[in-house]
Amino acid sequence: MATVKTTTPKVTKKTTTKAPSVTTTSANVVPMTNDISQQLETLRNDLKLLAKSVKEQTLAKVEGRTETVKTVAVDQKDAAVARYDELTTKAEIQIREKPLTSMAIAAGAGLVLGAILRK
Repeated sequence: MATVKTTTPKVTKKTTTKAPSVTTTSANVVPMTNDISQQLETLRNDLKLLAKSVKEQTLAKVEGRTETVKTVAVDQKDAAVARYDELTTKAEIQIREKPLTSMAIAAGAGLVLGAILRK
């Protein structure tokens, strides 16, 4: 029979180190002071910049969407005009081929519409 040798893993202790302090050079960062009025003014300015940025992004999106809507509307209008022209041509051909039937239909529609409007 073979012998199996087992080893136990070594436990290492983790040491923690503090991150070095970072100094910022940004113009809109105010160092921690007791001057609340200065901090509030900086906060107001930051909010103004944020609102301006959001407004610009929104306007850019709206302009893009407006162009898309205009394009779709023009395409739909062109399709409707083409369909109207097709139906008008078809009706003209039908009237030329069967003028008596067309007059009878027009007279019947006129009577029905007159009866409806009279009431």
